[in-house]
Amino acid sequence: MIHKIDCLNPEEIQHLKDFNIKEKILSVFYYYWINVSNPDEHYHFIDVIEFVFDDSSSLVFKLNDEDSGIAITQKFEFEQYKTSLQTEFLQQIRLQKMEATTLEVWKSALMTAFRQITFIEEKGHFLNVTFWIEFKNQKIGVHFHPVEGLVVTKCEGIL
Repeated sequence: MIHKIDCLNPEEIQHLKDFNIKEKILSVFYYYWINVSNPDEHYHFIDVIEFVFDDSSSLVFKLNDEDSGIAITQKFEFEQYKTSLQTEFLQQIRLQKMEATTLEVWKSALMTAFRQITFIEEKGHFLNVTFWIEFKNQKIGVHFHPVEGLVVTKCEGIL
């Protein structure tokens, strides 16, 4: 059986190149997917992460349609997506937007200059499962997980 490698498409690669010339990320938003079908235990995970820059442009990392990696876009229609999810899943799924800028993982990073975003290249393909957002003082990873959605981690070590 051949395992399909999930890769960035040319448009997503261009979005990342555009991202890498930015100087300052002003804010970060998480969009949580919340399954409310069991009232005793709401299951949730980060479905979308939006980065807003000092020029008011945005870059969005979201679970791709196949749930096999991260899609990159510059436009995200929150209300439309939220309504679509509620209709598709008979009101059992909610989408909630939360500002993540004040979370410890982002707080100190956003005070310094943004440097670049990097990703894994394998045999000439750019994989869409892990990204590192590098700032002057630290690096933050955004990883795709098939059950936990988008996972954000502070990377330790020397930059």
